[in-house]
Amino acid sequence: MIKTFIKNEIVFVVALIAAVITAFFNPPSKGWIEAIDFRTLALLFSLMGISEGLKGSSFFSSVASTIEHRAGNTRRLSLLLVLIVFVSSMFFTNDVSLLIFVPFSIMLLDMAKVDEEHVMRVVTLETISANLGSMTTPVGNPQNLYICSFFNVEAGPFFRTILPYSVLSAILIALLSLILLKDKIPLEEKCGNEANLDKKKSAVYLSLLLIALLSVFRLIDWKILFFLELAIILIIDRKILRRIDYVLLLTFVCFFIFSENMGRIEAVRNILTKPMESHPIATSALVSQIISNVPAAILLSPFSSSFEGVLIGTDIGGLGTPIASLASLISLKFYYRRENGKKGRYMAMFLLWNFILLAVLALFSLLF
Repeated sequence: MIKTFIKNEIVFVVALIAAVITAFFNPPSKGWIEAIDFRTLALLFSLMGISEGLKGSSFFSSVASTIEHRAGNTRRLSLLLVLIVFVSSMFFTNDVSLLIFVPFSIMLLDMAKVDEEHVMRVVTLETISANLGSMTTPVGNPQNLYICSFFNVEAGPFFRTILPYSVLSAILIALLSLILLKDKIPLEEKCGNEANLDKKKSAVYLSLLLIALLSVFRLIDWKILFFLELAIILIIDRKILRRIDYVLLLTFVCFFIFSENMGRIEAVRNILTKPMESHPIATSALVSQIISNVPAAILLSPFSSSFEGVLIGTDIGGLGTPIASLASLISLKFYYRRENGKKGRYMAMFLLWNFILLAVLALFSLLF
C-alpha cells in the first residue's frame, strides 16, 4: 500500500522529503506559516472543485462529442482535439485538460484505426498544447496562480506580458499540427456517444469559474469564492469533495515550506540572486527543467523584483523535459499504458518537439 502511494504520488513524496531535509537549515517557526499562501491554496481548491463539477455535469464530454461529430476524417478530428486541449487548458488547467482529453483521444483514434505513429503525434501535440495554452490565463496552471498572488499582478500587466507568447504558441502549434497530422482516414460513424449534458449544473460551475477569474485579479475576495463554492457543493453535489486532490494541496504546502527554507540558506540566496537579476527568464526556464515549473515559481519568486521574468520563464519552461511540467507526466503515463505503445519512439518525439518549441520561445523572449 505504501509502495503504491509513493508510486502514484511521487511528486508529493519528493516535496515532503525536500521540505524535511531543508528544515535542518531552517527549523520550524512562525515563518513557515507565513510562507504558506492560503489564498493560492483556496483558489486551487476552488478550481479543482469547478473542474470536477463540470466533469460530473458532462460538460467536457459534451464538448468533445460535438467536436468529434463535426470531424469528417481523422486529420480534422486530431486537429480539433489538439485545439480543444489548448483552449480548455486556459480555464481548467493543463493537467485537468490532459486527464480528460488524452484518454478520450486515444480511444477515438484507436476506434478510427489510425497507426501508432499518428497516436503518438496527437498525444505529443496535446501535451504541448496544454502546457502552452495554460499560460494564457492566471487560472491555466498553478504557477500562474501563485505568481499573480505573490506579486499582486493585475489583469492588464498580466495579459500584456503573456499574450504575445500565447499567440506565438498558438501559431507554432497550428503549424506543427498541420505538418505532423497528415492521415485523412474518413470517419464513417461516430466514435463516441452523445453526452448527457446537465445544463443547470454546467451553468452553475461556469458561473463559479467566472467568479474564480475575478478572484484571481482581486476583484472579488477569494474567501467569497471559497465559501460560496463550498456551500454550493454541499447543497448540490457533496461527492465532489471526495474527488478533490488534497494530496496536491499538501504538495503545495511542502513546496511553500521548501521555498522558505531554501530562501533562508545564504549560499542558495547567493547562487540565485544574481542570475535572477540579470537573466530571470532563462534562469526560471532552466530551473523548471530540473524541479518542474510550479516549485520553480515558488522558489524563484522571492529573488525577483518583478513578475514578468518568473512568469514567462516558468511558463515556457514547462516545455523540455517530461518533469518540466508535471502535467506532461499525465500524458506519459497514459501512453505508456498502451500494450503496443512505442515508448522509446514517443519519448524521442516528445523531447524533440518540446525542445524545438522551447528554443523558439526562448529566442522570442530575447527579441521581444
